[in-house]
Amino acid sequence: MFSGASASLRWAASSARLRILGWSVVLLMTALAATAAVTHVLLVRQLDRTVSAELAGEINEFHALVQAHRIPGASGPGQLRGILRTAASRAVYQPDTVLIGLADGRIVATSASSAAAPISSDPALLARLAATTHLVSGSAYLAAGQIRYVAVPVHVTGDPAHGVFVAATLMAGQQQSVNETTRLQLEVGAGALAIASLLAWTVSGRVLRPVRDTTELARRITETDLSERIPIRGRGEVGDLSLTINGMLDRLESTFTAQRRFLADAGHELRTPITIIQGNLDTLRAADPDEAETLAIASDELSRMSRLTEELLLLAGSERPGFLHLAPADLHTLTTTLAAKARALDDRPWLLSGSAHGQAVLDSQRITQAVMQLAANAVAHTPPGRAVELASAIEQDNLVFSVTDHGQGIPVANRDRIFDRFVRLNTRRTDGTGLGLSIVAAIAAAHGGSVTVADAADGGAIFRLVIPFQFVPAFAAPARQPDSGGSA
Repeated sequence: MFSGASASLRWAASSARLRILGWSVVLLMTALAATAAVTHVLLVRQLDRTVSAELAGEINEFHALVQAHRIPGASGPGQLRGILRTAASRAVYQPDTVLIGLADGRIVATSASSAAAPISSDPALLARLAATTHLVSGSAYLAAGQIRYVAVPVHVTGDPAHGVFVAATLMAGQQQSVNETTRLQLEVGAGALAIASLLAWTVSGRVLRPVRDTTELARRITETDLSERIPIRGRGEVGDLSLTINGMLDRLESTFTAQRRFLADAGHELRTPITIIQGNLDTLRAADPDEAETLAIASDELSRMSRLTEELLLLAGSERPGFLHLAPADLHTLTTTLAAKARALDDRPWLLSGSAHGQAVLDSQRITQAVMQLAANAVAHTPPGRAVELASAIEQDNLVFSVTDHGQGIPVANRDRIFDRFVRLNTRRTDGTGLGLSIVAAIAAAHGGSVTVADAADGGAIFRLVIPFQFVPAFAAPARQPDSGGSA
């Protein structure tokens, strides 16, 4: 009953934890990528502003030198080159910035800078700058990378030469610095993402711990034991969930207890009137054939009611810890005894096709009751004279008792429901109660096993009662004295 709920809760817990981790990683990665992109853009803009300010400062200083007439011989032929040499030889604090003086398209002077060589070695760029007639600024791409420049024309009275003063900055080094900063940010962010993911996994595990507790509880709960409860940890939604599930278990336990009590009480209350009525019917003598037939029908129905009552009591008792009385049993002896008892059910061939050997801890009377019910079921659903096979075997860690008939078999659609209570596939039969296979299933479940049905190899059906070979339940009790064992 609770296996489906357990699987659903287990998947819900695992899925929720994975979803929390997944969304956390996605959000953190998005934030990291957005932060890195924005930071990179801001650094590039800041670099552009800084370089523009530096170039403008160099041009302003050049104008200031000329305006202040700090250069001797500021007029006359040949003085232009002197001005450009003096202006270009000034100290430059940025290693990627170079000052160049051009006169009639030729380089007159350059500042001592690491950026001078790549800029000076590009004739096309120098020719374009030498033709400048007004202040211009721009950028160009060389083999060494991008440069930013500002060029201003220079004229000296009395000197026919055309001069140009250029301040330029090679951007490669500073752009690399920006890229390194962005890369470092991504590396640090990746480490932080890994740590945050680990923390998200741990925190989500703690948050979802009540769900895991519920999963484990649902896995342990059976219809015979609803006593366990989820421990309450904290308040809020998680605490409310635990309280709600515990309340549900309280109601279920109360309902199951009431049902078992009702079945037990009803069975005990019915036993006495059924016995009294049966006794009185046995003392009656019919005066004519019609009365005799009526008495026979009444007696038969009363017997069926008595059998139904006993089987209901048996099913109610199967859900209690004391239902089994476990003791070591010799499997070969038990199997041959089952075959001998089966031969008394019907005059047909009974074949013992295999027998397990060794000792096993089980309730021999309950196993006998279950196998005899399967044998009686085979007799009821196969034509007279058809052989029925019985066998026992040890398969891996399981002990298997099988009953194979050669009748019409069980349709696949009905193989699960035939073990439900009051289910009868052959509605024309009036002697059954519909509880026989339910009793088999209850005995198998009490041993920690199950009962299944499948098609036999050469037609018919094979019922397999499978119980753990080493099964020793905590409520094992001393072997009881033989009793009637209920219906076969």
